[in-house]
Amino acid sequence: MALFAMMNKNSAVKVYRIDTDNKTDIKINKLFSDQMAHFESHHATELPFEAGYTPSYNECSYIKKFIDSSILLDAVNRSTAMPLWTKNIGLDGITALFMAPDYPKIKDKIAIQTFSKKQILNESKYLWLSKNAFTMSDLLGFNLDDKLVAIIESDKIKFRNFNNLRSIFDMNDYFAEATKQDLSDFVNQPIFDIPSGFDLVALADNVIRNKVTLINNSKILVNHTILDIKTAASTLKFPIKTTGSGVNEKIEMPSTKKEIKELLNFLDEDYFNSEITKQRFRSNSKRKA
Repeated sequence: MALFAMMNKNSAVKVYRIDTDNKTDIKINKLFSDQMAHFESHHATELPFEAGYTPSYNECSYIKKFIDSSILLDAVNRSTAMPLWTKNIGLDGITALFMAPDYPKIKDKIAIQTFSKKQILNESKYLWLSKNAFTMSDLLGFNLDDKLVAIIESDKIKFRNFNNLRSIFDMNDYFAEATKQDLSDFVNQPIFDIPSGFDLVALADNVIRNKVTLINNSKILVNHTILDIKTAASTLKFPIKTTGSGVNEKIEMPSTKKEIKELLNFLDEDYFNSEITKQRFRSNSKRKA
C-alpha cells in the first residue's frame, strides 16, 4: 500500500503520494501495521471525546463523523490518482504521514503518524560511510515516527492526544480555544467584578483559553447563582472572594495569573472532596461518570 503525506494549510495540494521501492514498501507497511496493532491492543477502551479529559493508558478518545476522514480515504482508494511527491516540493510542509496497512482487504482503516521538521535529515550535517570513507550526501531523507497519533475507521477517528491532531487537522469544530472576543465577553459577564485596568487577553495562555471555553460550554455561570457558587466554594474550602451583596453580589476577579487559573479551575469543577478522608483534591482530567 502507498505511503501518503498530508500537507499544511499553506499547500494548495492537500495530499501527496510518496513513491518507495518494493523492499521499502514491505518494511513501511509492516511498521504501520505493527503500530496500529500496538495502538489498538494497548488503548483498547474507546470513549467519546470530551474536552478536558485525558485518557488513561488503556483508553483512547474518538470522534464520529470526522469531516477530514474523507480526504484520507479518498487518497487511499485513488492512490494512483494522487499527485506524486517530488524533491522540489520539499518536506517542510508535511504535517502527517499515513497509509492503510491492510489495504485492499480493509479499505477504510488508516494509520496516521505526525510529522515535524525534526524528522527531516539534513544532509549537510551527516557523514555517510561509503567504501571505507565518509562523505557528505546530497540525498534528502526523513525519519518515521515510532508510534501512531490516530487511526481512522471510515468516518471515525481514534486518538490519544487532541492537541497532536491540531497539528494535522482543523479541529475547531470539535473544540476551539477561546478567542480574544471570547475572553473579553467572559470577563465582562455581570457575575464578575473586574479590577480597573484588568486585561485577561494580555494574560491568557493556552491553559486559560481552554478553561474559558470549557466553562462557557458547561454554562455553569448561566445555570447557577452566586449563592450556588459560594456554597460550593465553602464546601471545598476554596477561597473565593466576592463584592457587594444580594442581587449586586459579584465574584471578584483576581489580578495575578496564578489566582486567575485557580478560580477558573474551581469554576470548571476541577476541585473535589474525598468522601472518605474529606480532603480536597484537584483533578487534571475528568469525564461524567
